[in-house]
Parts: sequence; C-alpha cells; structure tokens
Amino acid sequence: MTKSRETRVLLVDDDIDVLGAHSRFLRLNDIDVIVAESSATALQRLLQNDIDIIVTDLRMPEGSGIEFAQQARLSRPLVPIIFFSGYAEVSDVVTAMKLGAVEFLEKPINPDELLEIISTLQQSHYRSLSDSRKAFDGLAQEFPLRIRVLAYEKYLIESAIIHNKGQIGPVLKSLQINRRTLNDKMSKLGISRDALLGDSNH
Repeated sequence: MTKSRETRVLLVDDDIDVLGAHSRFLRLNDIDVIVAESSATALQRLLQNDIDIIVTDLRMPEGSGIEFAQQARLSRPLVPIIFFSGYAEVSDVVTAMKLGAVEFLEKPINPDELLEIISTLQQSHYRSLSDSRKAFDGLAQEFPLRIRVLAYEKYLIESAIIHNKGQIGPVLKSLQINRRTLNDKMSKLGISRDALLGDSNH
C-alpha cells in the first residue's frame, strides 16, 4: 500500500514569531506546513499548492482572515478552515461559521490543541470527493461551532455586564445592541444579571 503524503497545512498570520513557533511545532509532528504573512500571500500559496487544511488569523493589517477565506472558498470549497484570533466580535464568528470554519481558537493558541484538531481532521476522509458530504457532516458533529458561537456570545454579554457593574446603558453601548435584543439574548442564553453581579462581589 502506498504511503500517503503528510497533511499539508496553510498557516496564515501577520505575526512572524507566531508563524515560526507553530510551524516548527507542527513540522515536528509530521505536518507539512506552508506559511503566509498576509491574506494576499496566503491566496497565492493556496493556488500554488495542494492544501488540506487552512489555519488563519482572523484579523490582519492587510486583509482579514474572513476576506481570505471568502476568496479561498471560490477555488477550494472543501478545504477545512480553522480560524484564530485574540479578540473577535460574535458577527465575525458567525461569518466564519458560514464560510465553513470547523473550529475557532483564541490567542494565544495552545499548540497541542491545534495539533489535536488537525489530527481529527486527518482521521476524517474529507479528501475523497465522493465522500465529501459525509465527511463534512462528520466534521459538523466533531466541531459544533454553533455551540461555540453561543458560548462566545454569552461570554461577551456576561463580561460587559460585569465590567459595567450592571448599568444597562453602558452595557448596551459596549455590545452595540438595543435593550430588547439584550433581554432576548440573556433569556435564551440563561444569563442572570443579579447572579453575575452577586458572584463578582465575592
């Protein structure tokens, strides 16, 4: 049986130190890594190479990870995308999800966690076009990003409430939503203002 080639990952980040550290770690674990310091360079690398997995920063000075992913989807519609960011709005996470992101990591990235995700993707047979639908359904179960979106949204709301000591005006301004939307989200996400403020005082 012919030995398959190493999984090839396109790693995109404007931070050279981050690129260097994570690319070295992945290569030590038998992952073939191609790096890019901008979304424009990343698109060139993607078109020039057979990429299996994309790992990209969400926010970069010259073109965002979202913009890159949108362009990448035109030529590589089935390649799994892993986003990471130091901070992201819920809308960014939702957009990433719509673009087919299988995971969303917060900076600083835990290299072992990234490797585990890549290993899980390796074990799925997403490279086979005949099994692509089945593979993507499997990925959706293994990486329930919708659940992570809700968890992140809950985190943002709770943080805003605690930071502003429960004062509704500043909370609404911080989250850029209206009172009705805030109430609806708090109800759906099971957020208690009184419980949060009580916990923060201990």
